[in-house]
Amino acid sequence: MNAFEKNLLNKLLDKYESSKLSKGGTVVSRSIKLTIKDDVLSSYAASDSYKYADENDAVIKRLESKGFIKAEWNYDTFKSLVLVVENVDSLYEYLNRDKPANELNRIKEVLSKYKFDGFVSDFIDYIDEYINVKYDYPKSYFTDSKQLDQMLNVFVNLFKLENDTKKRDFSVKYLGDSKLFESLQCKIIKIIKDFDSIEYDTDEEILAAYNIVKNTSYALLKNKLVFKLNKCVIDLDELGFEYSLSDEMINQLEIIDSNVTKVITVENLTSFYSLSDENAVVIYLAGFHNHTKQLLLKKIFSTYPDAEYLHFSDIDAGGFWIYHTLKDKTGIPFVPYRMTVEELIDNKSNLKKLTENDKKRLNKMLTDDRFALFADTIKYMLDNNVKLEQEVLD
Repeated sequence: MNAFEKNLLNKLLDKYESSKLSKGGTVVSRSIKLTIKDDVLSSYAASDSYKYADENDAVIKRLESKGFIKAEWNYDTFKSLVLVVENVDSLYEYLNRDKPANELNRIKEVLSKYKFDGFVSDFIDYIDEYINVKYDYPKSYFTDSKQLDQMLNVFVNLFKLENDTKKRDFSVKYLGDSKLFESLQCKIIKIIKDFDSIEYDTDEEILAAYNIVKNTSYALLKNKLVFKLNKCVIDLDELGFEYSLSDEMINQLEIIDSNVTKVITVENLTSFYSLSDENAVVIYLAGFHNHTKQLLLKKIFSTYPDAEYLHFSDIDAGGFWIYHTLKDKTGIPFVPYRMTVEELIDNKSNLKKLTENDKKRLNKMLTDDRFALFADTIKYMLDNNVKLEQEVLD
């Protein structure tokens, strides 16, 4: 089989696979046709076509004799050809090309291997319905059955993680390849964005929420807290500076009981430095909090369950999400700090306009009981087309 024949037949099957004929359409659907205007037959229209005409004609006549195509000729000049759909199965065998139906069956086999709750279950149901309705699969989410299997395996192991894990370590341990997770990451994130009810501001926040980190992360603290690392006791009031704790340090940290009555978590770094409350332990979470930072908060709460717990975020959809997940993941009764209508009114000169995505997220939150606490603030934001970054607050 020469290149002309192979390219011609593959082009026909490509058109067939994208047509209704291959997806349960009837024989009255439009035929699969190629003319000399198509690239694969362009040599017929070239100025030097005489060099190829005889050889190409022989190929077309041979394929016609095999029952794969029907050709149109104007006397001895080739014009066009159509695929003989009734013999398409034989053509797949002739080309040793896999039929789409085989891949769909493999995809269904992969789906049947996994049982999930929540949004991954919704994703699986979506694929199954997509196949049943369109006799195809959504290639924007995965390229083939093998990749789908790898991705669902990623989710199985993501949900098992209890500690922050670096991407490379996760990939080696669970996928047997140090770079495979990196190659799947964008598609994994797309599934989470499209099917999970939680919305995140960045891709890194999404991964951190599932305990995947690129590098060791840190929490910054200042004021009041006394804790022990190995044999070293650190009193933040005596130190007089903020203190940085790595993930490993948080795991080893032991809280020493002292006089703590208030804890404030802060979303943004500028606000962490500018917030002045000497009676409160102030903790910078670096945006979305990961598992280890949640562990730090749980350690503090177990020592000081009667303290006041406040969270300070931007007055926007992202800030509301961070507040909600902070309460949900830690079980600590956090109260919003300076995230009210009054703050918006008092800082009119620093307000920003909502984006279309902001409006979409805020409107969804209005109908979600989890954000009822912010209902008045959200209504004001939508009515006045405003939001506020916490850094501008005094």
